[in-house]
Amino acid sequence: MAELANVFSWSRSRDGMFKDCRRRYYYHYYGSWGGWAADASTAVRRLYVLKQLTGRQGWAGRVVHQAVEMALKALHAGEELPERWLLDETVRRMREEWRFSRAGSYRERPKGEVALFEHEYGVAVNAQGWQALRDHVLRCVRNFYRLSLLEDIRRTPRERWILIEDVRAFDFEGTPIYAAPDFGYWTTGDRLALVDWKTGSPDPEQTAVQLGGYALYARDILEVLPERVDLLEVNLRAGEVTTHPWDAARLGEIRERLRLSIRGMKAWLREPEGNVAAIEDFERTEDLRLCRWCNFKAVCRPELLTAVAADPPG
Repeated sequence: MAELANVFSWSRSRDGMFKDCRRRYYYHYYGSWGGWAADASTAVRRLYVLKQLTGRQGWAGRVVHQAVEMALKALHAGEELPERWLLDETVRRMREEWRFSRAGSYRERPKGEVALFEHEYGVAVNAQGWQALRDHVLRCVRNFYRLSLLEDIRRTPRERWILIEDVRAFDFEGTPIYAAPDFGYWTTGDRLALVDWKTGSPDPEQTAVQLGGYALYARDILEVLPERVDLLEVNLRAGEVTTHPWDAARLGEIRERLRLSIRGMKAWLREPEGNVAAIEDFERTEDLRLCRWCNFKAVCRPELLTAVAADPPG
């Protein structure tokens, strides 16, 4: 089997991490590379495990996305998942994943498993906090079932659905771009609706970049002009849908923003063509508020470590 190559690519999360802290960026995209291998060094394996950590809010968002995807796949297959069943199944999965993480099992099987930041670093979360997280997830799933958008999707012939199961990359001026929407379908007005499920507080600037990536995806992968695309931002926490029309001018702004971001990240590489980086070129942030919630603080700033207990979800 050919050895995997660490190819430079762009995503919104990568861009954000580069802006927040160069050292975290290095650990995530370079220092941890190869940590899945049986012969990886202890240091690289440690970084690889830490890379997989996610905070409880991020975990909640992932659980909601998985529940929605399950419901849509069932609809596509001609079935309807009862709301009560999906709510119960979601809670069951959350408890199972929580126990897996709490036991530290992700250290042996890190890839694709739930590894909670709160468990790795002993962050204090009481039972009420976990229960509030569960209630947030269930509220998002309930709101999904009550969306008028879901009725539109149900009425849409299945051949006009676009099931986007995995994040796929598309080429942008030689750089792979990871920016795919959660779901898509052709409306009765013959417009392409691309859907982004959100579970947290909206961030207008980040949303603009993310939706712009979806518009590029539509243009370059689905070959649909931006004037025919509606980008739907669905806030499942509030049960609200916001439509963002797009046009060629705004798409041009996104292209330029991508160019600047890619150019900036590559400027820190020793060998841009080979995507080769050296740790000494990536300084640590001085903003300790960011360090507090950094996956790599055990390696980078061990003096910030604390150990406190966390209670299970209800």
